[in-house]
Amino acid sequence: MVGLVRIAKNSTLVLIARATDVLSGVLMVGILARYLGVDDYGNYLFIMGLVITTTAFVHLGLPQILIREMSQKKPQTAKFIQAGLSITLVSLLLTVLIICSIGLFSNWKAMMFVAVFIALWSEAMVLFSGPFISAFISFEKMHYDAIFTITTRVIVITSLLGVVYWDLGFLSIFFVMAFANIVRLSIIAFIARRNNIMTWKCKITKDDVKYLFKETLPVGVSYIFTQLFLYTNLFMLKTLHDSEQVALFQAPFSIILKLQVLPAVLIVAFAPVMARLAINDSSFNDLKNVYSCIMKYLFILCLPLSLIGAFFGKDIVVFVFGTDFADASVSFQISIWMTGFFFLNFFSDKILQLVWKQRLLILSSGITFAVNILLSFLFVSKYGYIGASIAILLSTVILFTLNFYFVSRYLKGVSLSFIIRPLIAFSFGVLILYGFSTLNPIVLILFALLVYFAILYALKVFSRSEFNLFHQVLDEGRKIMP
Repeated sequence: MVGLVRIAKNSTLVLIARATDVLSGVLMVGILARYLGVDDYGNYLFIMGLVITTTAFVHLGLPQILIREMSQKKPQTAKFIQAGLSITLVSLLLTVLIICSIGLFSNWKAMMFVAVFIALWSEAMVLFSGPFISAFISFEKMHYDAIFTITTRVIVITSLLGVVYWDLGFLSIFFVMAFANIVRLSIIAFIARRNNIMTWKCKITKDDVKYLFKETLPVGVSYIFTQLFLYTNLFMLKTLHDSEQVALFQAPFSIILKLQVLPAVLIVAFAPVMARLAINDSSFNDLKNVYSCIMKYLFILCLPLSLIGAFFGKDIVVFVFGTDFADASVSFQISIWMTGFFFLNFFSDKILQLVWKQRLLILSSGITFAVNILLSFLFVSKYGYIGASIAILLSTVILFTLNFYFVSRYLKGVSLSFIIRPLIAFSFGVLILYGFSTLNPIVLILFALLVYFAILYALKVFSRSEFNLFHQVLDEGRKIMP
């Protein structure tokens, strides 16, 4: 029971951090969308999409691999942090060259160059924070993540309100984010030193860096493909249409991406224990039980979440972005169905890393990226931002299918049978929702959810024995130390 209590505590702390991140993120996009308008907000989204995509070459999947390594080899934490920072620095310099080449080739104006490089500097601060955050997670010190996130978001939101109040202009938005992330990195480094998580007296060798780079490279290539997949449609819309189309697609899609808070919370909380369960063959069956249980309950949660998003799509978009973005509601109602596949894919992705099969992520993400390019050509040119939403939804389904197939090959006995009974219950909820559409929307959705969970209970989807097995495995997982 101790393991489950620890997981609950860690999950709560990470949830506080991620909830702060999501709520402030939604508030931030609402402020910016209204301040900049559809066209300029489209330009802002394009710049951020470009920076996030190119810095994928810096990210290289380091946080995921560092959590695995430091959870299993805690005495070597300082070496892993320094090796991670070294790889990040070299990769960042290469990324700067890539962005300069893109800018020169595209004949950017001076303001565009300035905006992109400020945004790049801001993102670099986040990337340099990554190895330290991975150490805190592997040490299960989740409260620090909450402190860092809340501090950064308070600075960003307060500063953005000042930008709007004094009408400081487009570039000031990027300065605000860069300043907040500099403060965040400074606090993180200070706390790491105070907790003896980082020591500059530790010496690393070329072999240390080489080992970490070798382990992260497959995840890094996969991450690059994934980021390209997520932003291909944005670049396609910018090329074939205009900034308005970019905004109508990317604005609601940015909300969908922020909903990844739930699987992110669970992965952070469960990662150290799951990493220990993946150490040897004898604990693989326990790892399979944890994975299957999490996937099942995530799927149960995702179905009503997607339905609520589709049902109230227009109200959500107008509330967050304003009436100028009302046309984006269709894009939101299509994209919201990605949520379930995103959520489930998080854990399939993590399992492949934990069982040292991260090279398979290159294959799945590469195929998905290629498919998304093809679908973008087919849909975006003709249907614009709505076509982009359809393309990325179909591509996400393919990504989930491929990664789940790979997991099933290495965790024998894992199957998709867990989706059957939730889908039966969900179909009744949908019938209620659209069969009694004349009722008050709030009452109607609450009634549909009640029916959904009542049928889940009647079908015995929730199992006490499963729960007991789950927390027993977690207790045992915490005892497996490197």
